Amino acid sequence: EEYEYDSKFRLYLQSKLPNPHYRPEVAAQCTILNFIVTPQGLEEQILAMVVNVEKPELEQEKQALVRKQNDFKLALSRLEDELLSQLSEADPSIILDNNSLIEGLEKTKATSKQITEQVLSANETEVEINRSRELYRPVAAEGSMLFFLVNQLCIIEHMYQYSLDSFVTFLDKAIDKTEQVDDVKERTNRLVEMIRRVVFRWVNRGLFEDHKLIFCTMLAFRLFQLKQLSEDFVPNHFQFLLRGPSEARFQNPLDWLPNQAWGMI
Repeated sequence: EEYEYDSKFRLYLQSKLPNPHYRPEVAAQCTILNFIVTPQGLEEQILAMVVNVEKPELEQEKQALVRKQNDFKLALSRLEDELLSQLSEADPSIILDNNSLIEGLEKTKATSKQITEQVLSANETEVEINRSRELYRPVAAEGSMLFFLVNQLCIIEHMYQYSLDSFVTFLDKAIDKTEQVDDVKERTNRLVEMIRRVVFRWVNRGLFEDHKLIFCTMLAFRLFQLKQLSEDFVPNHFQFLLRGPSEARFQNPLDWLPNQAWGMI
């Protein structure tokens, strides 16, 4: 049975599932938006935030350039549509004698060439801006790593929930507390150190005593994996520490003890 409905009617469905699956007939008629934050996406957001604080003119130039590039793409698309429309409406028998059409094509071609040159120039400018922004990449990578590390604490205790807004607030505090220096590399190192210290203190004061050592261990091993500590990190040794040996070297004499547990002894 069919029912009439207003053309302005909109239905919004929200799911907390990390990877929801809908029936094909539902998915085909819906626009599915994924609001889950990824490490790479969060790193880009934090990079923009840090650069906006450290070099506001650089981030403003970056945003203006992005808008300009979008305008270029729209202009090229509009010119292509106009060109196709003129050609489709023209009479094939007299197309070579249609002066207005030829003039329009020449104008479209010239405009398209100008826009293409501007796009190339904008791309070169973007490379220079990105090169300057990349100097603050370690700070963004540190922030992204810490956020996803902190979010894993809910596996230990469900009450450990940390919002992105709260996390960003403490990032801002860490940036404000960091001592100003002229050298960008030194400034970046101090930002990384201060962000790690501020976030650690913020999270650690809200943990149970039994879980504080676990959080320290999680952070330490994560820094080992990222090679941010002076000691060498051997992945095989780390896996051995977590899971124990894959095979027991001695025969298990106990019937009540599983072989895997005996191998770990």
